[in-house]
Amino acid sequence: MPIIEKVAWDFAGDEDIAYRFPNLSLKYGSQVIVKENQWAVFFRDGKAYDVFGPGRHTITSNNIPLLTGALKALRIIGDVFSCEVVYVSNSQFRGKFGGQAYSAPSGAIQYQAELGYYGYLLYKIEDPKLFVIEFFGNKGASTSTDIENYIRGFINERVIDEFANHDIFNVVKNVDETTDKVSLIIKDEAARIGLKIIDTVFEGVKIPEEARRFATTMGQQAMTMQYMKETTAELPEGGGAAGAGVGAGIGIALGNTLGKAMQPSQSSGGAQQVLLCPNCGSQNNVGAKFCGNCGKSLAPVAKIICPKCGAAMPESMKFCGNCGSPMKPKKINCPKCNTENLSTNKFCGNCGNKLE
Repeated sequence: MPIIEKVAWDFAGDEDIAYRFPNLSLKYGSQVIVKENQWAVFFRDGKAYDVFGPGRHTITSNNIPLLTGALKALRIIGDVFSCEVVYVSNSQFRGKFGGQAYSAPSGAIQYQAELGYYGYLLYKIEDPKLFVIEFFGNKGASTSTDIENYIRGFINERVIDEFANHDIFNVVKNVDETTDKVSLIIKDEAARIGLKIIDTVFEGVKIPEEARRFATTMGQQAMTMQYMKETTAELPEGGGAAGAGVGAGIGIALGNTLGKAMQPSQSSGGAQQVLLCPNCGSQNNVGAKFCGNCGKSLAPVAKIICPKCGAAMPESMKFCGNCGSPMKPKKINCPKCNTENLSTNKFCGNCGNKLE
């Protein structure tokens, strides 16, 4: 491998963030030229060593003490050694970001809105050695495009994580404050990979109309009721009877069940537990006997057993929601002896004749 007498990043363009000169054979006395807006970082075996600032540098063991120490540790003695030189620009760059994120679970039904966002950030490299370790050592970057892609992914990941900490009520009512908090997180975390975020600008946050409705009291109640209906429709066999009760507006027992199911668990931070009114969908404190909005009773409805299939039904139901049979059997006469029997009997209690 030929010995390199001079290294310079002369062809750097305005959009170039960094450039890697791999597999260089340098010698003590080689020249490293660094322009005013550049750094040169000596790199070997995945580690970053000495950093040269702007100027013309003649390599000696004194100005690359870290790399020289590493070479001695590897028992590489002599005037010629191999390494890589990574040039890093200290200019300001603009990078775009955008994607989709979910808000934190909100309300009794733990609603999460899918948010769209896009914007740009202004940044520059502040710590060239840390930057080279992170991007060229840990991420295996080779080009400026690799670096731009990684930074875009890094920003998107932080935005998604941070939006997940804000419920939809805060996002709708305080979208600017929310994005400011997200920007602050990005700034703090970028420093650990050698970047300085000069500004983060959210050009838009797309909030679905459904989420805006949910952020209102009436909208949340309406969506909660819709959720109850959809959940009822998906109940497995055996729960269909109760579902029918809710559809008829008399499923108070199911309302209690759903309300309790949608209460936040006590282990999730002590949030207030609520009970949903099955009539109007309003939230009430657990233990309340009547709905604070419509005045309907929140007490479970007494149940009766279907005489044919044994399903438990609210006592006000005339027909079984499971098998369709009358909840209160009629009286029929035996066609043979004319004795009166209940319609649920299969045989006459007097003569044993089959009734069906």
